[in-house]
Amino acid sequence: MLNLKYLETFIKVAEYGSFRKAADAMYITPSAVIKQVDALEEEVGAALFDRTHRGLHLTKGGQSLYTDGKVLLDSAQNAMNRARMKMDENDTVIRIGTSPVTPADIFADLWEKAYASWPELRFQILSFDDRPERVRDIMENLGDEIDVIGGIVDQTHLSYRKCSGIELQRYPVKIAMPVFSPLLKKKILSYEDLQGEKIFLISPGKIEVMDEIRSVLESSCKDISIMNFETISSSILKRCENGEGLLVTPLSWVKTHPLLKTADMDWSFEIPYGILFSRFPSAKVKKLTDIISVY
Repeated sequence: MLNLKYLETFIKVAEYGSFRKAADAMYITPSAVIKQVDALEEEVGAALFDRTHRGLHLTKGGQSLYTDGKVLLDSAQNAMNRARMKMDENDTVIRIGTSPVTPADIFADLWEKAYASWPELRFQILSFDDRPERVRDIMENLGDEIDVIGGIVDQTHLSYRKCSGIELQRYPVKIAMPVFSPLLKKKILSYEDLQGEKIFLISPGKIEVMDEIRSVLESSCKDISIMNFETISSSILKRCENGEGLLVTPLSWVKTHPLLKTADMDWSFEIPYGILFSRFPSAKVKKLTDIISVY
């Protein structure tokens, strides 16, 4: 029977095309990654990669396992979530989704506020990976596996994600970069500082403020290259960490990444941040949002 941990590691290597890059993304050593892939190949009984001095390439068997393995991992995660749901299937447990770019820290203060009105309330933290297709599935089906998640709550984003939301605070929009970037020596960046830079910016139509920033950058910085991405993810943070470009970001996206720092920009853009939930919330989620709305 396949070891799911080894399978997950294999999929990471296949997506990054490198043992080292996969190890960096998983925060483990390359030797540990190689051992897990070797062990998986032994379980399968076939080579999954052609390993040459030019890099790694999936064999036909590896391509088959990569395709089926992603489905298997999703099914396993869904099975675990359903099991947790059955164990905690009552009206006082709110399931909170969290990923590397959607931390659940915003719910700590929220629970303290809600506790006075609802002392039976309990939060259950459920983690999920931040692959774009997985994030899309979670967001569009809030209330199935996960009840609420922290995120951006402007109307453009809510419409894109097909969900509802309540604003709890606002984050200033900053510029993220590797810890070694010379731009960090400046207290506040100007548009001139961005000239000649590559900029990661979420693609149009996803977040209202980001669309406004795009317009300003295009008019104020004639010598920049904007690189669009669909959904913030660990892979985008990794590319920023590797120096492939600066990232326009609210603090929430990068606050847990140890090798990225943010710099203030000479603008006043802010992003509304809060909790996201289904357009048709359950009774317990509706009770929570009613309590939140008082504050």
